[in-house]
Amino acid sequence: MCTVIVILIFFNFFDIFLFELSRSFPGIIFYFFKEVIDPISDILDPLNFIILFSLIFLVNFNIKSILNDEKKLSIIKDKTNYNREKIEDLFNYISLVSKHFIFSLTVAGIVCNLIKYIFGVSRPKYFFLEGYERLNFFNFEHKISSFPSGHTQAAFSLAVLFIIYFRRHFLIIILLATMMGLSRIFMSMHFPSDLIAGAYLGSVVPILFYDKMFKKKIEKIKKKHRFYFSDILKLMYLRIFI
Repeated sequence: MCTVIVILIFFNFFDIFLFELSRSFPGIIFYFFKEVIDPISDILDPLNFIILFSLIFLVNFNIKSILNDEKKLSIIKDKTNYNREKIEDLFNYISLVSKHFIFSLTVAGIVCNLIKYIFGVSRPKYFFLEGYERLNFFNFEHKISSFPSGHTQAAFSLAVLFIIYFRRHFLIIILLATMMGLSRIFMSMHFPSDLIAGAYLGSVVPILFYDKMFKKKIEKIKKKHRFYFSDILKLMYLRIFI
């Protein structure tokens, strides 16, 4: 509720002022966001991660058949010094994390685009230059709709997902997601309220999925076994090449 109030306040009182204020910033700031931050946004496109984790999930889909093959299981045991239970649990962990990424990024993206369609909030250039109203409910012109910011939603969905599994890099991840969101203002694509809504949506969806579907299973594995990211990479390497 508090987030909705903040969004409404920005939408009605601060969006236009802050956007116009941003136009007075030095050119080097616009250059930084366009030439440095925006290309990072393209690399971190959620679709790339959905494809990546879908492939990982599919590779591990029939893991039990691998583990039932004594020869292949023996190779994995020799290379890792793990027993069968730990190997199976870690492969299960990989599948759980993969599903968490896939579900979160897909659902957050779908919800974001549905909200864009419902509210039809005009992007700055259409509002200032082409005479569109700020609100155009149920607008099918997707390129015009800016609320919530899809790039910001994607940035914060990825940020929260990575923070859940790599907490030690919290500040760097949040800073990068924030920069990716702010870049949308300096590229004349969004108002501040678009960013707030996108960041909120992008953060909430992965947290809800984690709490409702994955937390208990993942924490159970973590309590049973101590392992590192390098261990996961080693298992994936062995899964692919044995």
